[in-house]
Amino acid sequence: MNSFIPCVDFAGFGLDIEDTSQADPSSVQKIADQLYSAFTNVGFVYLKNYGISPDELEKVLEVSRQFFTLPEDIKRKSERAENGNSGYVCQGRESFNRERPPDLRESYNITPCERSKLVFPQDLPEFEAVITEYYNRCHKLAMRVLRVIAIALKIDPPDFFEKQHKYINCGANLTTLRTLYYPPVQDPNAVLPKQIRCGEHSDYGSITLLWQDACGGLEVMNNKGEYQSVPPLNDAVLINIGDLMQRWTSDKLLSAVSCCSCLLHC
Repeated sequence: MNSFIPCVDFAGFGLDIEDTSQADPSSVQKIADQLYSAFTNVGFVYLKNYGISPDELEKVLEVSRQFFTLPEDIKRKSERAENGNSGYVCQGRESFNRERPPDLRESYNITPCERSKLVFPQDLPEFEAVITEYYNRCHKLAMRVLRVIAIALKIDPPDFFEKQHKYINCGANLTTLRTLYYPPVQDPNAVLPKQIRCGEHSDYGSITLLWQDACGGLEVMNNKGEYQSVPPLNDAVLINIGDLMQRWTSDKLLSAVSCCSCLLHC
């Protein structure tokens, strides 16, 4: 693998450890030190051995593929409401960089706190169960990462960030799972000037958990202001710092800018 983003083994505090009080303190501190280095220098890190199996991820990727390849009129039955976040977002509706034309991608957002607006595709009944279970798994992993970040920052008590995220999935917290699709470009001549897959942006929350399929496409700005490709790493998840966490830590942890400019489809 050729990447400027470090890879950290999270086995010492991953989800395979059911009782975190039984985790080896020296192993956890080593992970914390490595995450601190990654997040203060790059803003991104690969995590391996974090406790979510490849089979779990493949179920999500497969049900997502099934949804996004449905006819457009079927997908729009689950379209995101104008005053909500949950649901299907068609191509051309979002632009992460307002200086560019709309992004060439589709997405499906799952934001559990929006109980009355939360929608799932009725034409794909297994979608809800698979996505909901994965949301819950991601929630648990995110809490572990936040705990280690607090340890890295020497915050007492170390569950500080976890307490600030206690309303995930049960209250007024807009934490969202997004499954993304970059459809084939059927007519390259129809692509507008400066139009790309996903415009340059930094994430606005605390942290983001990001999985790529084999196609990849993610690019991250390095500390020289240059975009570098971030290839997918087998059985690893990318974690990046968001704007809120950078602000929260007085700019110690970096919220890096990323995009996806490649128009090719694999």
